[in-house]
Amino acid sequence: MGQRPWHRVITTATVVGLLLSPATHVAAEPLDGTAVRIEPTPTLTLPPELDEFYRPAASIVAAAEPGQVLRARTIAPAYFGFAPLNIDAWQLLYRSTNSFGEAIATVTTVLKPRGPAPDGGRKLLSYQIAEDSAAQYCAPSYVVQSGSIPADYINAAEILIPIAAGIGQGWTVALPDYEGPNSAYGASLLSAQTTLDGIRAVQSFAPAQLSGVQTPTALWGYSGGTIPSSFAAELKQHYAPELNIVGIAAGGVAAADFPEALRHNNNGAFTGLLTGVLAGFANEYPEFRQLIRERVDPIGQLLIGSKLVLCHSMGAAIVPFYNFFGAFHGGDPLGHPVVQRIIAENALGQRTPSVPVYIYHAQYDEILPSSGVDRLVQKYCAEGAPSVTYVRELLAEHMSGVATHLPGAFHWLRDRLNGVPAQPGCAISSPTTIVTDPEFAQAAMELLPTAVQALLGQAIGTGG
Repeated sequence: MGQRPWHRVITTATVVGLLLSPATHVAAEPLDGTAVRIEPTPTLTLPPELDEFYRPAASIVAAAEPGQVLRARTIAPAYFGFAPLNIDAWQLLYRSTNSFGEAIATVTTVLKPRGPAPDGGRKLLSYQIAEDSAAQYCAPSYVVQSGSIPADYINAAEILIPIAAGIGQGWTVALPDYEGPNSAYGASLLSAQTTLDGIRAVQSFAPAQLSGVQTPTALWGYSGGTIPSSFAAELKQHYAPELNIVGIAAGGVAAADFPEALRHNNNGAFTGLLTGVLAGFANEYPEFRQLIRERVDPIGQLLIGSKLVLCHSMGAAIVPFYNFFGAFHGGDPLGHPVVQRIIAENALGQRTPSVPVYIYHAQYDEILPSSGVDRLVQKYCAEGAPSVTYVRELLAEHMSGVATHLPGAFHWLRDRLNGVPAQPGCAISSPTTIVTDPEFAQAAMELLPTAVQALLGQAIGTGG
């Protein structure tokens, strides 16, 4: 399973949760269709660092197949840890593969509408939240549970998107902890493999009400959530060819050009995101961790180490305008062979997507320059990708793109899941703004009422 490169930290919030939560209750455990015992909802909501559910024996993990469910439990889902959601929910611990081909275990959270499934089973949406953190307690599986301390309020808020768009349509939704047990933020290969194996796990889990590998499945992510989503589009045919993935939507695409993004953010307002990625790489790659210890000055090491205990919001905000490249001894860090190799392994563009993709990116994205995404799309189109839809909005940036990418991605994914064929070839558009588009208002009228109903504890998506 591997050890974290720095000591784990028990936060004040964790201690408070331990003091206020009742003792763990053990009850009889029913079986699902895969003969995995479903453990009862934990009465003590612990972060992954302290939750034994996340830590199976290494021998059990090594003996399992990719995507095999190792443990399962029901959970009580809640928005921001306290607003109960009227949906069915489970968590699955499953076997996956790290960046070196070694067996690991991680967790995916399964959400579905209450009630019977429609004829033929439900459709599946795998939504990759922009975790953007190198600490386990920032993972979706913890944030979504009642009684959690949502220190990562950005991730907690983003959970409402797949609930409104996915559960509201009657779909089953999977929220994978795609960064794996070591919280490897930025590790694309690992993230794509854990996401695809998470889909395998959910499709084998009878209570999810799916139809196995025949299940029409879509992937969706924004910003950091595009690291697993977009890489899965390239990796799917090689790693999980049996899955019936009908489309993948990615907005605010990361990893299109790692060097450009790193240089763009160094010594800028979003330097915190840069150092977070470095902490994530150090969590996954021992040689990268050693390079930091040998070549980065003490202040730089302290800043990177701080990202190991900070979630998305705080990690991005702390220490802007820091010249991390200047803290590296021995020349340009992007010229170092170890750095170049790791970046190459985790960069998009290594394969051509085998499934239809929808890509959204603001032309003046202040965090992730659009030029890298432009080149990536051109490469896909030149290589004959089956279907690429690329929307380049002019009057938008990264933050507003969270909202403006929603209509196109939602309607495009819904069409794919409903069996509407994707347009073949490449379709590239550069709208001035999407806010005035009728599709934007239509999506708002569809999603906002559903989101409000979910927040009020009403059942959604029960129409199948």
